[in-house]
Amino acid sequence: MGEGERRLVFTDDPSDGEGDEVVSVAGKRLRRCVGCVRCLTETPGRCVIKDAFPEMSDRMMDADVLEIRSEAFEGGFSPMVTKAVERLSNELQAFTDLGGAVPRDKGEVRLRRIEVVMRGVPEGKERFESDTEKSLAIGPVEKVTFRYVRSEKKRGRAPETF
Repeated sequence: MGEGERRLVFTDDPSDGEGDEVVSVAGKRLRRCVGCVRCLTETPGRCVIKDAFPEMSDRMMDADVLEIRSEAFEGGFSPMVTKAVERLSNELQAFTDLGGAVPRDKGEVRLRRIEVVMRGVPEGKERFESDTEKSLAIGPVEKVTFRYVRSEKKRGRAPETF
């Protein structure tokens, strides 16, 4: 991690990221994107749905590195993380020419790198990585990386990479 680099851990497990700045979806109310495109046209880069996501998004955009941690579910993220990633992807579109009449300036956010850490390997790993990279490596995000770990928390051991 670079000096002065802000890292935010976004997770479906509130015990993740000890010592890091952590945002957990556990116990939060998150709605799915409704496709209104207001995050592109009316409030560029900001979702208008009234739930816990807009505050989470502000913290994500203010981090240099966003680490998304999730249990692997049927081909992807856990359901709550999926909702958040879909909405984050839509907000990132506001920083591109696809985002509406006037793209939001990339200099308005710090987010440049996303690291995906999965507990387990989702079915169709290659497709999951390809789809996730396409949806998140847009706007200000320059790089998306993937790491897979085996969760050993129940046995009192730290996760190991596989």
